[in-house]
Amino acid sequence: MKKISLALLLAVAVIAGCSKKDGGTAGNQYGLSTKNNIVWWQLSDITNLIPYVSHDANAAYVYQMIWEPLNSTDPHTQQLIPWIASLPEISADHKTYTYTIEKNVMYSDGHPLTGEDVIFSFKTVMNANILDASSLRNYINAVDSVGYVGGDKYKVAFYLKEPYFMMDRVIGGGYVLILPKHIFDPSNSSDNISFAELKKGMATSGAAKEFATKFDELCKDRSGKYYIGSGPYTFKEWRTNDFVTIKKNPKYWAASKDWGEAYVDEIIYKTISDPFAAITALKGKNVDFIDNVTPPSAWAELNQPFIKKDTFYFNVCTYLAWNSQRPLFKDKNVRLALSHLVDRDKIINTVMKGLCQKVTSPVIFTQSNSPTIPEVKYDVEQAKQILKDAGWADTDGEGILDKVIDGKKTPFKFTFATNSGNEARKQILLIVSEQMRKVGIDASVQPVEWSVFLENLHTHNFDACYTGISGNASEDDMYQTWHSSQAKNKGSNIYSFINPEADKLMESIRTEFDAAKRKEMTQKICDIIYQEQPVTLLWAQPALMARVDRYDNIEFNRQRPCVALPEWIAKGSGVKPIAGRPGTIMKDVAN
Repeated sequence: MKKISLALLLAVAVIAGCSKKDGGTAGNQYGLSTKNNIVWWQLSDITNLIPYVSHDANAAYVYQMIWEPLNSTDPHTQQLIPWIASLPEISADHKTYTYTIEKNVMYSDGHPLTGEDVIFSFKTVMNANILDASSLRNYINAVDSVGYVGGDKYKVAFYLKEPYFMMDRVIGGGYVLILPKHIFDPSNSSDNISFAELKKGMATSGAAKEFATKFDELCKDRSGKYYIGSGPYTFKEWRTNDFVTIKKNPKYWAASKDWGEAYVDEIIYKTISDPFAAITALKGKNVDFIDNVTPPSAWAELNQPFIKKDTFYFNVCTYLAWNSQRPLFKDKNVRLALSHLVDRDKIINTVMKGLCQKVTSPVIFTQSNSPTIPEVKYDVEQAKQILKDAGWADTDGEGILDKVIDGKKTPFKFTFATNSGNEARKQILLIVSEQMRKVGIDASVQPVEWSVFLENLHTHNFDACYTGISGNASEDDMYQTWHSSQAKNKGSNIYSFINPEADKLMESIRTEFDAAKRKEMTQKICDIIYQEQPVTLLWAQPALMARVDRYDNIEFNRQRPCVALPEWIAKGSGVKPIAGRPGTIMKDVAN
């Protein structure tokens, strides 16, 4: 997601390295390289590196190194800190946020970053004709306009139509990264688009539509000519289905700031579509880091003396999503029955090797957690009774339940979608499918390529799927993933959860600045989700990390992917942490 800034750059990943053939060796018995780079395994090719239109977590690990937000986040405290701009001056009514931009901020091509780039970036996100930005756009719906203060291009104010409790983080904390206007809009066509026009929504013609068409087209370009940012890394190369490489920016404007130094020289995000081949590459020292080894049994069996293993829980939970647009899943009682057919204990103990915590709420590891929601227990007989009461029966003796829906006899037959290459997910779905088969439900499993899987989710082109929800390390806003408005236009409400009461609560939370009241309303939303069962919540799974033991200066945090990789330093490389900077070399963590 687009929720991380440069200190969240430090708290969010970065890695590189192509192969160890041209690196030195540590001279130890394992022949570990001393080259100051990192090769990070990715299961699938990155879908898009332009921040606003990408829904790919792997892509975020790259583009957050190239582009930056107005403010950064301290990885230790998770508090906002000044970066491109000062922390905001906030009006008493919480409807005006004013930022002063530092005058030494430069893009990697030497062009200064000013308020012109800030206004352009927010205009782009607010353009409803750019459909792929819809999930991000909902966060800034409260923004009415952005403009200079007193004509000063280094001082910008955001004017809101209504307050929003997370607006300082949304505007400044990593949701909207600042793209260079001179690269993305050299003809200044966005100057002809007013904020008043953007607030009207999607246009069928005019400047907003024309700009969106051009922007969507350039987002497909992988040459790198548009990947010009102000961040600590610059784009080097992208070989489709092979790797993306970024390299350290030697002229990085913030290198002297606390949390500004990135020690890793080069980062390569290496695509290997077979997880077992990736593990082989790790054992062969051709990959340095795997942030989540799959399946868990393979992680448990890693025992090479030069490989370190770490586990760390972060704010993400997995679930089975039922597409409520499909006739089979419109009835909440049917969805409840399906939840009763998932033996989470069995799956955790077998497939996940005990390395999970069951969850009953979509809000976990935050101050808004709802621990009082009961678990939907595995109960086959209860599921059978619920399905019977809902009118499902095997009327033709073929072994599959059926029911007349909209005047048509409909068999209870559907397909689970998941991404190819994730063996653990496939195993889990096969177990669930087998249990459902025993009660007369025909559920097949269809893995598809990652980019296709993501597109299908956001266009609701699936029956059911295995996926997850990832949130902030502190408090999050459920609006993006649960509000009914986000079930449209490629929003993140992929399951089409629509509940007027929940909508009102989510809308009220956005303008509530009392944390205790927000928590109370969040718990009510979670209660409604429990009653409606749009998803079958499964578990919180820790990151099962594995790395070649050739690095120092390693830390862990709850912001995915749990490691501050720009701070890693290869042993024997001669690179030393800058004295006096914040940051601590931590011992390995297993929790």
